[in-house]
Amino acid sequence: MPNLRDSALDLMRGLAIIMMIAFHFIYDLNSFGFTEVPLFTHWAGITWRCLIVFLFLSAVGISLVIAHSKQLNLRKFLKRLIYLGIAALLVSAGTFVMFPNGWVYFGILHLIWVSSLIAIAFINLPKTSLLIAALILIGSIFDQPNLGIISNIFEPYLPLRSVDYYPLFPWLSFVFIGIYLGHHPFYRMAFTFRMHWLEVMGRHALIIYLTHQVVLFGLVSFVYYLLNS
Repeated sequence: MPNLRDSALDLMRGLAIIMMIAFHFIYDLNSFGFTEVPLFTHWAGITWRCLIVFLFLSAVGISLVIAHSKQLNLRKFLKRLIYLGIAALLVSAGTFVMFPNGWVYFGILHLIWVSSLIAIAFINLPKTSLLIAALILIGSIFDQPNLGIISNIFEPYLPLRSVDYYPLFPWLSFVFIGIYLGHHPFYRMAFTFRMHWLEVMGRHALIIYLTHQVVLFGLVSFVYYLLNS
């Protein structure tokens, strides 16, 4: 794969960002009682959420292939892990302050961090990666692998629920699918157009992810306060 910026990948991330912002905006409206959209119970809401996660996580696998398939750039990889780790800790710290009974201890950024460590060993094994993804997805139907023993160790220190929780299984499968797509870029057929503003959003996905909910939650809560003061 050429070590060049992939505009289709940027568009893919940008689309995921737009979908995520819309999803969280409705989530915030629900939280303050403005709407009652069944985001987590209706098939449409569940499909919407899964598609967002698929776009983000498959993009992780694709980007690993683009950046490191010819030769592992260890410095670049570790730098990315540091940024992701700091971002994940900021999310945990921020939600611990705002939602002490539902803070994020393993959200999407934590998942991407761990998944990157695992997936980097498979970046030149697209068929194996696709097989692993299939096994994980099939295993999830039967609730395997069961990692309950791990969660039990930390249970006394974790909230009963989390506002954002993405366990390693089955979501890791999407990263492995991304590795396959990195070598067989079918996704480019869906993103043959050019849309500069969407590509820019895709290039700055991490900072948008970290800040968008602060803006949305602040805006919705401000309107709620005005209407109820």
